Amino acid sequence: MALPEALAGTVQGCATAPNARPLARLRAIVGIGDGALRGRITEAVTKVLQPLDHVLAGWESGSVAFNLEDQYSDIDLNFLLDDTSPTEPFYAVVESALETVSPIVASHSQPPGRYFKLRDGGDFLLVDVCIFRTGSIRERLDIERHGQVRPLFDKGQWLRSDPSAGASQVARRTARLEELQTWFSVSQSFVRKAIIRGRQVEALAAFWGYTLKPLVELLRVRYCPPRWDFGMRYLERDLPGPVYDELRDIMFVGDFDDLAEHLSRATAWAERLLRELHGTIR
Repeated sequence: MALPEALAGTVQGCATAPNARPLARLRAIVGIGDGALRGRITEAVTKVLQPLDHVLAGWESGSVAFNLEDQYSDIDLNFLLDDTSPTEPFYAVVESALETVSPIVASHSQPPGRYFKLRDGGDFLLVDVCIFRTGSIRERLDIERHGQVRPLFDKGQWLRSDPSAGASQVARRTARLEELQTWFSVSQSFVRKAIIRGRQVEALAAFWGYTLKPLVELLRVRYCPPRWDFGMRYLERDLPGPVYDELRDIMFVGDFDDLAEHLSRATAWAERLLRELHGTIR
């Protein structure tokens, strides 16, 4: 999808675009919590996985990839496995390594990874350990989308940056824009009907699902195309300050009687974006 000249400057490095809302570096103010614990966790997992022949590379991602980690950040550890290695033995090794640092009190599988909560990690620290295969590594190295990864080890130059890594997103982004061109306006009837019927919870849920989520997608396509599908996360850094403020004001509905007005503002904004972005679909 080619972008018009007015949008071209928002594609590269949208997280640090000059028109984005300035971010206070919480790291400088409050620190990163127990940095020693974070280091021990990463070192313990890396130490046991690096010698394994079927583990081809390891890297950190998430907030550290954007140099924005703070005391609430998770530890995002990623490992590239060969295409035949089973998953459960890999995670058994990971769990054993984590237990040498702190007892595991909970875990939860959410593809492509598994979350671990450690006893000594406090209320917020989670260790997210993700598995990728050789066929899916390319997209994870898209710097504009995922930031600059921090390598732990690399046995075959798997972690080299690929300038074309984001190409696979173009077709999905284009398809979603085409869908919204026809569906967004029609789907607002679900919100309006719930408001008219006085079904307050249903109306608010429909407003979020049918109005706000697509509006955020359109704003992301407009201002931060590489992360068009990241939803509500990182909006403060991915949108210009005035745009973020306007969106925030629309999203926070103080009373049910105000919902119709917020719906009107949101739909008008989305329809303007749809008209503006229509010419970008190829």
